[in-house]
Amino acid sequence: MSDLIGELERDAVTELLNVAIGLAASSLSQLVRDEVRLTVPRIEFLASAAAAALLDKATGRAESVAVRQNFRSAFSGDILLVFPERSSLDLVRSMMGDDIPLDTLTELEQEALLEVGNIILNACLGSLANQLGIGIESSLPSYVRGRGARILGSGSVGTASELIMFLQVDFAVTAKNVQGYLAFVMDIVSAGQFTKAITAYLDRLMER
Repeated sequence: MSDLIGELERDAVTELLNVAIGLAASSLSQLVRDEVRLTVPRIEFLASAAAAALLDKATGRAESVAVRQNFRSAFSGDILLVFPERSSLDLVRSMMGDDIPLDTLTELEQEALLEVGNIILNACLGSLANQLGIGIESSLPSYVRGRGARILGSGSVGTASELIMFLQVDFAVTAKNVQGYLAFVMDIVSAGQFTKAITAYLDRLMER
């Protein structure tokens, strides 16, 4: 799948998402009442099975939680914000207060993560739309829990032709290190249209 996009386009995607995540970090910092830094250290294009295996390896084969949102544009699919379960609880505790017991915290986790996911995913989609000069419509976010295959395969895209654009995102909230993952799930046709949109974006930059 790596030959779908060249190094120049890959760098452009990373930069576009860095801008989007920077906007998301600013909004998220208001929720946790502290500075939040989010980075995109790497990007990979993988078949769905390979992406699920990578997510399982990264989380120690434990359950993860995710916020998933469908989007529609010239290219369509699902965007997910994924956390190992322990990281998700640490992030929610940052929002709710460190003195909240874990057994109480888990009751608030889904609502809190949906709020976090709504901020980050909409910031990413909105920023991509603005920078690429396209319109993107999105659904309300949903909450998913499970291992890699369930997390990445629970959306609206058919599993037989999926391509996962998989990014590791490091979240730094005060003294806590919360690791999360951002994934775009598209079928092969949409992935090709996404590549065309990136190429057109680069062409416009070079014309300036």
